[in-house]
Amino acid sequence: MEQFNRVERYLKRIEAIYEGVPLSHSCDKQSYDDDVMSFFIHCYHVRDWLIHDDTLRITQNNVDEYIKDNRALSVCTDLANGLKHCRLTRNTRTEDQPHVSGSERLVSKFGDEPSIMSSKYRIMSNNQTLDALTLAKECVQLWRELFAKFSQLHNK
Repeated sequence: MEQFNRVERYLKRIEAIYEGVPLSHSCDKQSYDDDVMSFFIHCYHVRDWLIHDDTLRITQNNVDEYIKDNRALSVCTDLANGLKHCRLTRNTRTEDQPHVSGSERLVSKFGDEPSIMSSKYRIMSNNQTLDALTLAKECVQLWRELFAKFSQLHNK
């Protein structure tokens, strides 16, 4: 599925940002922030692709119940909608609107090598701090599990 492949590419970008990426003088550090935010928006929109994928036969209700039953996907959903719409006006799946509460950047340089920046991001949800990479990995795994479940049902 094209959308899920896109999400996996964004996950690799987040992993690289956490490990450290080369900085140049023309580098815009906020572009790395954008990659993290884009991950969650694209990750949530796997939902729409699943609903419209005729080969899996997943209903909107199936997907929405799955999101509701899995905290990581609920946080992802509300975070994505908050990032996209600025403020949530409809019912949220979490008790409050999750948001990126901060980031930590570490820049290092060794000799004449380009500077390396590693960043970590915190997401606040219901007075709980979550690591963005940990949340992202959990969301990807949950989508994989849903694909597997419905692929098996379809192949029976």
